[in-house]
This record gives sequence, C-alpha cells and structure tokens, in this order.
Amino acid sequence: MTKKLKDIVKQSFINVDENSVSKKDIEYLIKETFSLTHTDFILKQDEEFSDDLLIDKLEELKSGKPVEYVLGYSYFCKNKFEVNNNTLIPRSETEDLVYRTLELVEELKKDSLKILDIGSGSGCIAITLNKLIKDSKVDSVDISLEALEVCNRNNKINNTNVNFYKSDCFENVNDKFDVIISNPPYIDEDTYVQDSVLKYEPHTALFADNHGLAIYEKIISNMDSYINRPSIAAFEISPDLVSRLSKLIEDKLTNVDYYFEKDLNNFDRFLFIKFKK
Repeated sequence: MTKKLKDIVKQSFINVDENSVSKKDIEYLIKETFSLTHTDFILKQDEEFSDDLLIDKLEELKSGKPVEYVLGYSYFCKNKFEVNNNTLIPRSETEDLVYRTLELVEELKKDSLKILDIGSGSGCIAITLNKLIKDSKVDSVDISLEALEVCNRNNKINNTNVNFYKSDCFENVNDKFDVIISNPPYIDEDTYVQDSVLKYEPHTALFADNHGLAIYEKIISNMDSYINRPSIAAFEISPDLVSRLSKLIEDKLTNVDYYFEKDLNNFDRFLFIKFKK
C-alpha cells in the first residue's frame, strides 16, 4: 500500500517506547528502506512510497533488534558490510582505531605491508585496511566459522582480497607481519551490557575471561614470534584494562614502545605498540 512519506513517518512513530527503540533509528530505517538521503527525507515528504517494505522491519526494530541487524548491513569507514547475529555491529570507535593505525603505517615506510587482523567479525577492519593500503597483503582470523562466512561475502561485496581463515589467535598462523591489529572481546562478564547488545550480538565476540584480559594475554604473550621489526600493533581496549595491559606488555615484550590513546568521549580506548629494530 502506498502512502505519503510524511504519513509513513507519523505512523511509524506511533506507540514507540523510546526505552527500546529511538526515533533516530526509526528515521534511519525509513531512509535506508526507501534509499533516501537526508535531503531526500526532507524534500520528499509528500511523495508516495509502499509501506509494505517497511512494516515487518519496523516490527523487528520495535522488538528491540538493532537497526543494523534488521537491515542486514552496516557502514564502516564509508563502506557497506553485511552483518548478522554471528558478527558484531561495527562501531565508530573501531573506525577510529583503523584511521589511527593508518597514520602509524605511514611511519613504517614499508612497501607491500603484511597485516594480520585478529578477530575478524564482519571483516570490516581487514577489508578496510586492504582497501586503503596499497599493495597490502591482509590475513584475518576468527574462531567462528559462521562469522568467517560473512567475512568472505563482504570480501566479494567490497572487491577486496583478504585471506580469512579459522584460528584461535595465532593457533593456525604461519607467517610474520608488519602490522597486527585487533578489536578482541574485552568485556568482563560481570559488566552491565545493554539488553539489545546482550540479546542479539555474539557473546564470544563481547566477553573474555580474566576480567576481560584473556585474549590480550594470548596475543601479546606470543606476538613477538609473528612480527617483522620494525612494526606496529594496534588494539581497541576497555578503559578498565590500562594498568593490567601495561604490566602484560612489560612482562612479555622487549624493545618496544607503547602508549594509550583516548576516544572522542575521553576514555582510554586504544593501545599502540611499536616494535623497534
């Protein structure tokens, strides 16, 4: 059934519980469903669209399902990625991790960089780096075969050539790299997490043992064997882990410099390690 856009919007906002779904997400769902830019959304209020395309999606959204899972895709660094409940929804903090890593890559002054992404998820980190770093050879590993299936579809969608394969951190890795990057699970199991995240996003990609430190321990304790010096490692972290990560680096690594950087909300969110020659 066709209706004017303004009527579809008005009807979509009826009986909305803002505790379970935001009006911003409803507006975003409408724009994406009808392929509208923000300007279109303003100027085409009197144009007619078929609300049949929207009804089922709107019900899913109102049930608490994240809008990205309702749509089946998300955007990361301006590129489109399939997502489902086997993959985390890409966040802006992780985009920031990628852009900051790109700045450090410039300092390496190496051609044909070899990059390892640990914890593929949707493949957004690995695929974005492969797109943005000329002649890069990118490997990406995950323990979830279901997530890796999504990654390989995203590889095709984005016309990239990342080598995705199953590995628990370095378990099946047989190479050395100039860049290691990871956004691993880092949430303590006792930490409060939003219901929509807890219900829909994969727990293996969210939570880690030892109060969130477990995967960092696996990576940092073994990474010296998989790195070409000089090189860099970049991580997204929980602000609660700064002191324990510092101790872990000082106990396990030699001849490195490391530092933490804050995100836009002024939380310690990123760890960078520089491996010297």
